[in-house]
Amino acid sequence: MYRLLDRITRGLASADELAELESLAAMVRDTSLCGLGQGSPNPVFSTLRYFRDEYMAHIDDHVCPAGVCKMEPREAAVAAGEGAR
Repeated sequence: MYRLLDRITRGLASADELAELESLAAMVRDTSLCGLGQGSPNPVFSTLRYFRDEYMAHIDDHVCPAGVCKMEPREAAVAAGEGAR
């Protein structure tokens, strides 16, 4: 989940990776044997519920609406092999 969130905040992720993040968070919640593991993806679910538009701005528009994330230039990411999968 960390790697997917990192790619999103750097502006390198695709919509498919956002779906992968949601799926992975659900799997962690559903398959954890203890309450701590079951609750660990709650911040992801909460931010997706209330701030999905900001996730989409990072992915589609390559911009951080809050001005907090350091977005990598798309050309540099693609040249380094980190572009969208």
